[in-house]
Amino acid sequence: MDGLLSEYREMPSEDSVALIDDVQTALRTANIKGLIKQLNALIATIPYDHWNADTESIFTIITFLAFKLTGVDVYTEVHSAKGRCDVLAKTEDYIYVIELKLDGSAAEALQQIKKKGYLTPYASDRRKKIAVGISFSSENREVAEHLMQEL
Repeated sequence: MDGLLSEYREMPSEDSVALIDDVQTALRTANIKGLIKQLNALIATIPYDHWNADTESIFTIITFLAFKLTGVDVYTEVHSAKGRCDVLAKTEDYIYVIELKLDGSAAEALQQIKKKGYLTPYASDRRKKIAVGISFSSENREVAEHLMQEL
């Protein structure tokens, strides 16, 4: 998988391993700034002529694959009583609910997590719950802003 990803991104595999290690470390330590830095680095490796950012789904796929390669439990479009979150990731110590917005605001994404109660189904779980709102810029092809809150 790493070899295929490296070929597609035209990036040496040792860089891919380091990037995935950094994503994994960020998730395991709740380092959201570090996570955003690595997501932006990953997005920046996608050749411009392969880019089609008309919908939020490209960013959901990138986020999902980056997390999946770290070995954490990750899911997309997770349904709950009031809606569905874009990305749910679980580590040994944390449960992350991540809401993504394309050309929206991180505040709007974070508010949606709280309003829809996306973390409510995990209330009895001992792990810390982290809500993360991420806004992607289709023009700049990167994370425009992010907010996080432990709930």
